[in-house]
Amino acid sequence: MDEPTQTRVRHWLQRAEEYIRTAELEFNGESYARSISTAYYAMFYAATGALASIGIERSKHSGVISAFGEYFVKAGKISGEFGRILNQTMEDREESDYAELPVVDSDLAKQHLEESKRLLESVRQYLTKQGLSLE
Repeated sequence: MDEPTQTRVRHWLQRAEEYIRTAELEFNGESYARSISTAYYAMFYAATGALASIGIERSKHSGVISAFGEYFVKAGKISGEFGRILNQTMEDREESDYAELPVVDSDLAKQHLEESKRLLESVRQYLTKQGLSLE
C-alpha cells in the first residue's frame, strides 16, 4: 500500500477513534440518542478506512455500507456480524437523529458503543495483517 493511501486510511481510523471517545462521553452524560449517532459515525469511518485501503471511495452512507459488505464481509475478511451491525446501527442512528420521539435507552446506546469498538478493532487487525502501519 502506498504512503498516500496509508495516510488516508490512518486518517479515517483516527477519526473513528475520536468518535468512539466522543460517544463514550455522550453515553456517560446520559445523552443516549447522541451516543448512538456518534457510535454509528465511528463505524462508518472505520468502514470508510477499510475501503480506502483497497482504493474504494463512496460518497453516500448506503454506498459505504454496501461496499464494506461486499469487499470485506462477504469476502470473509471481516466477521459477517459486522455487516448486520453496521446496517442496524445506521437504522438506529436515523431513528435517534430524526424521529420526533426516538425510542432509545442506555442498553441500546451501550450496545452500539461496544459494537463500534469491536468493529474498529476488527478493521485494525485486518489492516495490520495486510501490512498497514497504523502508527
